[in-house]
Amino acid sequence: MKKNSNVIFLSGILVAAIFAGIGSYSFANYSREKEETNIEEDFVQESTNEQSAQTALATTQNSVEVNKIDKSEASAPVIPVDFDKLQKTNPDIFAWINVPGTKIDYPIAQHPTDDGYYLKHGANGMSSSHGCPYIELCDTGSFKEFNTVVYGHNMKDGSMFAGLHSFEDKDFFNKHREVKVYTKEHAFTYKIFGAVMYSDAHIPYYYNDNIESDRTAFIKSLTTDSVADRSYIDKDVKVTKDNYILTLSTCDAKLRNNRYIVLAVLTEIDGQSAGK
Repeated sequence: MKKNSNVIFLSGILVAAIFAGIGSYSFANYSREKEETNIEEDFVQESTNEQSAQTALATTQNSVEVNKIDKSEASAPVIPVDFDKLQKTNPDIFAWINVPGTKIDYPIAQHPTDDGYYLKHGANGMSSSHGCPYIELCDTGSFKEFNTVVYGHNMKDGSMFAGLHSFEDKDFFNKHREVKVYTKEHAFTYKIFGAVMYSDAHIPYYYNDNIESDRTAFIKSLTTDSVADRSYIDKDVKVTKDNYILTLSTCDAKLRNNRYIVLAVLTEIDGQSAGK
């Protein structure tokens, strides 16, 4: 009887240890997943706090301190992202993108050597199937070149750039036409002028920003290299070879040899007209 009791006791300890191990493993994986997929929430919350503080400051217009603010400081761009803190997490992150009406509200990264790195790594630099929106090395990251192409995964859970496919609905396209991009120095506002089921051609390879004829050819290709019944171009928005364009690119679940792109033209920098 005593031997059987010992066996039962030891079996109980073994089962408890197994469940403890499973629990620890599950918690570790849950923590890692939460960290890599929700990094943006920390900075969105900080943005809200910063905007609240700025609003409070603006309401005290009669105070002596506010009256002493230099005009150049008062007109400084509002950057609702703590880039100093963000870049301590990952120095590859240099910008933030927000597309109202979608879940797209993420950091943008650029790896210093590997264009494909952020296909399989999250904003925190850890391995992740979600990846992170990114630009390639051929782009300067200034958003002041003819065409800045930002890539992101079309995730089944609706995250990353899956929201771009909302623009396939014409009513949605007509109602949601703005994109916001922030860097440490500037706030950029864009107007969406196209949502196109495009070819899978590597845009920066085929269209060189520094060649005038290539810039013109790219604009033309938006109608010649697209799937007409899944594309919209607002011809009332004038876009020329001299504009600054933002191209948001993701894949399509049905047409594997195509890319779905949403295109926007720069209209404002730091609240002032982009002048083009």
